[in-house]
Amino acid sequence: MNWTSGEESLTDLSGLLPRIDEAATAAAREGATAPALLIVELPPLGRLALDSSYELTAAAVERLERAVVHSGSVAVVGEGLLAVLAPRTGPRMAAALARRIEHCLELPAVGGGLPDGRVKVRIHELDPRTSAHEALAQAGVAVLAGRTHRELPVRQTGTAVPDARPSRTALGDDLAEAVRAGRIGVVYQPIIGLQSGKIIGTEVLARWQHPSLGAIPPLDFVPLAHEIGAAGELGRLVLETALTQLGRWRNARQIDPGFILSVNASADQLRSLVDSGHVRDLLASTGADPGSLALELTEESFVTGAEQDERVFEQLRVLGVGLHIDDFGTGYSSIGYLRRLPAALVKIDRTLLGDVAGDPREQRFIRAILDMVDALELGAVFEGVETPGQARELSRLGASMGQGFHFSRPLAAPAMTALLADWSRE
Repeated sequence: MNWTSGEESLTDLSGLLPRIDEAATAAAREGATAPALLIVELPPLGRLALDSSYELTAAAVERLERAVVHSGSVAVVGEGLLAVLAPRTGPRMAAALARRIEHCLELPAVGGGLPDGRVKVRIHELDPRTSAHEALAQAGVAVLAGRTHRELPVRQTGTAVPDARPSRTALGDDLAEAVRAGRIGVVYQPIIGLQSGKIIGTEVLARWQHPSLGAIPPLDFVPLAHEIGAAGELGRLVLETALTQLGRWRNARQIDPGFILSVNASADQLRSLVDSGHVRDLLASTGADPGSLALELTEESFVTGAEQDERVFEQLRVLGVGLHIDDFGTGYSSIGYLRRLPAALVKIDRTLLGDVAGDPREQRFIRAILDMVDALELGAVFEGVETPGQARELSRLGASMGQGFHFSRPLAAPAMTALLADWSRE
């Protein structure tokens, strides 16, 4: 059976290719968020009979099409490999979609039971300068880094997959060395007061520039850090770098007293940072005000409800460090549980913003979100603000904080320092 073309194909790959090109080109033309290509890797199907393999893949495609009906389109690109094109999808929205895909394929098992092994989803941001065939080829290289070095099961036209590709073990070794040597970079994306127009804080994001592969996306290297046991040290390195930079801005009087540094962390990283005393020690060594630091966890991490997490939250409260809920509204919340959390602020996921500048229904929806957040006595930052119209309408509706490419992309420390200086003169 031909998995990628012909009469027996489960889905038509030739139909996906032009949609990839169209989505990337439209995003570039409109200045919108780049689309994402999600490669779904099913557990090995090779030992199954051909009919069973086909039936399981067909069942997986059917479930995927239901799961992403409003978010993207699906095609089979190889044996055990599916592709999902998600237009206008930033990193966090793509991560939420990946979690939804994993859930829909694993619980309960597809088609009466997939072979042993987890479904894997890899996320690739599309570059409008790269053709659809090249995008699929690059995505395949990343998949191969986690598999044995067998031939990429994607039909290509005119684009060869590079032969020299690191194994996932080698990539993990490189990451471990980068963390030990302090070669993990940090960028800052400003958070804007929508009523005042001032920079009132910044989100801190980790970056890894591999010496031969170039920039490795956080959605790839952060999970890898967890796999190799380096997540705790990675979190400490990012926190130390960010707090040190905060001290430089404070000493240069480039930030107001209420400026908040919001640092992303997973639940495991948070436990490691608190239990090891790193948060306390780094606050002391950098002289940072605990109230200027917030640790930002995904909504999914918050709603686990584990007793050990509640203990960690309490320790941070005693230290005076804030807690923020990231990706709020991506489908994990119990509102009753959120009422009991010690969080001070929620980051409203970009997927909830919609066409707030032009659609009255979206405006009513945003107003309802603001009412709910206010009832929970939480602050709120709206993520994914990409146009002046969105910023103006959010301000009119009473939103207090926003973040997104309309204001600034994530910046390295020197560029962020210059931006703070420019905004302080306005």
